[in-house]
Amino acid sequence: MSATDLVDISDPGGEPAPTADAPAKIAGRTPMQLALRRLRKDKLAIISAVFIVLLILVAIFAPVITAVIGHGPNVQFPNTGLDAFGTPVGPGKHFLFGTDELGRDVLSRVIYGARVSLAIGIGATLISLIIGMVVGIFAGFYGGPVDTFLSRFMDLLLSFPFLLLAIALVARFGPSFQLVLYLLAFFGWPAIGRLVRGQVLALKEREFVEAARSLGSNNLRIMFVDILPNLLPLAVVYSTLLVPINIVAEATLSFLGLGVQLPTASWGGMISESQNGSLYQVAWWLLVFPSIALFLVTLAFNLLGDGLRDALDPRSGRSQLGK
Repeated sequence: MSATDLVDISDPGGEPAPTADAPAKIAGRTPMQLALRRLRKDKLAIISAVFIVLLILVAIFAPVITAVIGHGPNVQFPNTGLDAFGTPVGPGKHFLFGTDELGRDVLSRVIYGARVSLAIGIGATLISLIIGMVVGIFAGFYGGPVDTFLSRFMDLLLSFPFLLLAIALVARFGPSFQLVLYLLAFFGWPAIGRLVRGQVLALKEREFVEAARSLGSNNLRIMFVDILPNLLPLAVVYSTLLVPINIVAEATLSFLGLGVQLPTASWGGMISESQNGSLYQVAWWLLVFPSIALFLVTLAFNLLGDGLRDALDPRSGRSQLGK
């Protein structure tokens, strides 16, 4: 028997050609590809992601949308937006979400309120994420006195009463968008730092870190080139869960008069306005529509965060859907 009877001579590598009895090799998938595959099977997470993207687009193009509607967020319509008794007009053809006590379009104010909530929620989360990851990496990687000092500092911030500091800062500097943003970021990063520190303590003992050291990599390269990519899944999941927390916190501060001030539209401020003189009892839409917006955004981010967590964790029960 000749060699050509055993090996396909057209194959320069000398490997047998795929036949019906010997199928071709199945291409492997990276962990990211497997995570995306599991995420696509989570319908709730996909619907939530689409909703969030659409809401972000609505917030970005709010001036265009309100121009098409013809009702600005702070434009008063005393003739058409209030009835003969000065009571807000309910939802209808001209004002889809009704009007408030000043004759302003509630729909336009809800849309502009999304800009405030998303800007503060996402902005504060990004600042918290950057600070928390840097501090957590340093604390976990160096250990010893550095870890002790940074960990005790994070514990101190986590134990400090958030609302008390907010009241003190507002009394000193006055309420503003920037103050709320930095305040939420200041109280948000220690929790991220603690999570990242714990992950780094485990990762720094892995073989790939020892290999990087043996190749002469310095500490900064090991921390931010070798270890940091392994922390990104944790950062993505926690960020989607922190955004709704910051959005609700901003709405709470605005409701209490410590956040974004009138006439700037914010969901918390609109809910607070509906309480003036129990106005919501005769104009239910002033309370219902901003509350629904706040609820849907919070729910969407939480469902997306749960979906990302399950997709990135192959041991999760929901990640096995569709298998």
